[in-house]
Amino acid sequence: MASVHSLPSADRSLYSRLHQILSRPGLIWGSLVTMRRTCGKKACRCQKGPRRRHRSLYVSVRVGRRRQMLYVPAEWEHRVTEWVDRYGDVRELLTEISKSFVRRLLEHKG
Repeated sequence: MASVHSLPSADRSLYSRLHQILSRPGLIWGSLVTMRRTCGKKACRCQKGPRRRHRSLYVSVRVGRRRQMLYVPAEWEHRVTEWVDRYGDVRELLTEISKSFVRRLLEHKG
């Protein structure tokens, strides 16, 4: 098997970016969902209209065969958002790497 160093510079760049992303911890394959809800307290501002409802963040993930909404505590929102974004970046890079190798295979075939 050839090493990454034998690849064209564009492919090496993709592998380098992938390595940089994967060197940081945390990946989540899911979608972030913001919900607004009322709390039930009669005197709370959330009872005065939809724009005043309490905001909460959830991440929608697949657990087994089912989708599940997991609550994200306020102090974890930034961290979980990074994990979801990081997964998207990895997926995009893997798609580009795959396209490059498919092109290479088609060029070799023809």
